[in-house]
Amino acid sequence: MPGAKAIVVQGQYEGHITIPEKIKYQDQLYTVEEIGYAAFNEAAGLISVKLPNTIHTIRQRAFGDCKILKEINIPSSVERLEGAVFANCTSLTSIYLPRSVAFIGQYAFSGCERLASIEVDKHNQHFTASDGILYDKEMKVLIKVPDSRASYTFPSSVTSFLTEAFEGNKNIKAIDLPGTVKSIPHHAFLNCSSLRVFHIPANVELIGLSAFNGCDAMTSFTVDERNRQYSSVDGILYNYDKTILIKCPETRSEVTIAKSVTAIESWAFFRCKKLAEITLPESVTKIGMSAFVQCDALKTLKILSGKQVDMKGSIFAGRTKAVTVLVPEAVISTYRNSSNLDIKELNYQAY
Repeated sequence: MPGAKAIVVQGQYEGHITIPEKIKYQDQLYTVEEIGYAAFNEAAGLISVKLPNTIHTIRQRAFGDCKILKEINIPSSVERLEGAVFANCTSLTSIYLPRSVAFIGQYAFSGCERLASIEVDKHNQHFTASDGILYDKEMKVLIKVPDSRASYTFPSSVTSFLTEAFEGNKNIKAIDLPGTVKSIPHHAFLNCSSLRVFHIPANVELIGLSAFNGCDAMTSFTVDERNRQYSSVDGILYNYDKTILIKCPETRSEVTIAKSVTAIESWAFFRCKKLAEITLPESVTKIGMSAFVQCDALKTLKILSGKQVDMKGSIFAGRTKAVTVLVPEAVISTYRNSSNLDIKELNYQAY
């Protein structure tokens, strides 16, 4: 049958492999045009791969979690690299994208801890690279800073960056956002465990949910005084009028919450492992979902409000030890009888 096509759907090869341009099956010759979904996913012994110039698509997670994969060529025939295609390939140090690549899926290079450089053919019409950093062609969108990088300076042309640009980078220590960037995506700096301080410039209008979760070394947030969306007090990030506590730095061992706060944002105290006690001022009426997840040392949460605080879902999700929640005696029965709270994780006491 003329024009017969083949897809590599599974491979558990070890060492150095070469994918042929054509394969013969039952006297029929097939052209290999695609590496299928998760075809080599978790191929623990795979060291290098040579792909033929007939491949046009490499599907999701095709080489995901190939921990010792050090080298792979992307031939000039490839047009699509789908999501997480090289995710967690922790031995890859460089990637070269030919002129043919027109699509790169989300998290294509996520978790590539040793990745130092991404290069792009100068004739590619969709992407470009500068100093080993991946951008869209016009350098307006930052796509990926390799995970081995400890520092990065935004070019003045960049107006936005993707969630996966920094997420999971355990080496990056400081980032200065330029005046051209107005939003920080959700999970933008998730698990950037070396990031110590973060400054929110005047122009930032939106910070996505959980943008700084897992920043284990974070000591302080600062906000430009001209910013009209956000503010900081004692290094804690709030909205502008300080009615919402957005994020407490994860290194804190004690905290004083602004008395103007009415809501604790979801994940606000995520992984604040040193906090033993938190007191919520009388003004607080709402606690967001998972607000105190992985607060391993937390023993006491004191709520000063004389009315029941609205708790969204399980605010201590995943805890194995109970937390003592101190509430005014006048409302303790209301808390104990509430059907939307996981009483097993909360030990209510009156004060």
